Amino acid sequence: MTKLDRYIARSVIGATLVVLLILSGLDLLFTLLDELGDTNEHYTLFDALEFVLLRLPAHLYEVLPMAGLIGALTGLGVLASSNELVVMQASGVSNLRIVWAVMKPALLLMLLGLVLGQWVVPHSEIRAVVNRASANGNVAGLSRYGHWERDGNTFMHFNTIEPQGILYGVSLFEFDAQRQLLRTVAAERAVYTGEAQAGAPNWVLEQGRERLFTRSDGSDSSGASISAEHRQFAALPWRVDLTPDLLQVLIITPDDMAISDLYRYAERFSRQGQNADGYFLSFWKKLLQPLATAALVFVGISFIFGPLREATMGSRLFTAIAFGLGFGIVQRLLQSMSLVYHVAPLPAVLLPILLCGGFGWLLFRRAA
Repeated sequence: MTKLDRYIARSVIGATLVVLLILSGLDLLFTLLDELGDTNEHYTLFDALEFVLLRLPAHLYEVLPMAGLIGALTGLGVLASSNELVVMQASGVSNLRIVWAVMKPALLLMLLGLVLGQWVVPHSEIRAVVNRASANGNVAGLSRYGHWERDGNTFMHFNTIEPQGILYGVSLFEFDAQRQLLRTVAAERAVYTGEAQAGAPNWVLEQGRERLFTRSDGSDSSGASISAEHRQFAALPWRVDLTPDLLQVLIITPDDMAISDLYRYAERFSRQGQNADGYFLSFWKKLLQPLATAALVFVGISFIFGPLREATMGSRLFTAIAFGLGFGIVQRLLQSMSLVYHVAPLPAVLLPILLCGGFGWLLFRRAA
């Protein structure tokens, strides 16, 4: 990297860091004010502060594209206002060279987004939700009605979950191919014992009751008789295609899950014949976030070479914020439409990025 590249990068990185600090700070402040309304003798101010700080990575992740746009527009705009950009061009530095100098720090921003989305945000969000539930005397963050899952012809329901791999209030309903009930199980809890090896169970149901239903020809009105066998158990092996990592979707929203876990869970839904569009949508949105950041940064650069070259700093900030908000609105609109009309999630996520990049290229070509 030459001195010129480092000089441009310092200007852009400095502006981006200031924008990140302001945006994430405002987001944290509003979150804290919202949490203060839920404080009580159990969920104290300290617990609320801990929750807000644990949510900091998620706030940073959400504002990265907007920070890239405003940072590029502001950092490069400072150079344009002091006529340094004109001097660079008069010295024979091409516009593409300046674009590449600005995109280098944007690559760091894109890498930061991948690291946060894959490793940092999922763990911090789970810890934030679990700590908040524990402070309020709850086991975990499920709804008051629990949660239903399906594994083949078996439907399962459980009341609460611990991310370490413990389910509470487990009920199983197993059907045959003709949708006749074969077995029901009700257990106080299920404990994850690790990945299955050599046929060993990966869950153990504890302290429950099992009912087995058998059908035979009879003389009743349905032409068949049903008998049930009951038994109590202290421990019962349970094989199911679920792991604690996959079950974290029950504690946090899909947008806060790791990219790899999102894909695994979406694939599992598809294998079960269920609608997985929401999870695939979150997967593509997180996977393509670096491209969205790059497209917004490129638009910010193109604004400086084009219509905002001689504009004031206030005009540049207003334009950047307005364009970033517009981009976000179009993103959400297309993504919601893809879910409502069952359109493939990938085009819904990719189209706003391509439109943004095309708009930036049009501005850049006009200014060249």
